[in-house]
Amino acid sequence: MVPELRRAAALLAYPPNTRAEPYKTMYSQSRWDYLANLFVKTHHELFALPEQPLLHIAVSAGLSALKTPACHSKYASSSSNASSSTTTVCPICSTELNELARGLRHVQHSKSSVEHDPVVLPNGRVYGRDRLLEMSAKGGLEEGKVKDPTTSEIYDASSVRKVFFS
Repeated sequence: MVPELRRAAALLAYPPNTRAEPYKTMYSQSRWDYLANLFVKTHHELFALPEQPLLHIAVSAGLSALKTPACHSKYASSSSNASSSTTTVCPICSTELNELARGLRHVQHSKSSVEHDPVVLPNGRVYGRDRLLEMSAKGGLEEGKVKDPTTSEIYDASSVRKVFFS
């Protein structure tokens, strides 16, 4: 029999509060921590699982796709920046995801999927001006009113602001 296996079998004869070595060390808290970590490591290797939870990997990929160079800037407007007088709807700059995304690199977008002539409604949603006016006219709204296609909220056309991306 292997000596380590003999010592482990002898643990059956010694209580956890024993003063006899090596059994005292084998019952110590650091040994239990070591065994717990060894179990998790072996489990992950056996089932080919990454050390990080898969949810963290998926969330990190999504956050990285949304992150821009302006995120985490001390000058960027955000709910997490106390010196900012404006707020943003950027998920990366939000209080909930700010720390998760801090260590991630930002992605370089080569193609924009923003509609032509983008405008922002008072609720923060961005649409193309032409599409917004066309949908509002089709919806039977009076002149000078626009309707958010997602939330169905109606606003004055004068409250719609042009968006400039940098």
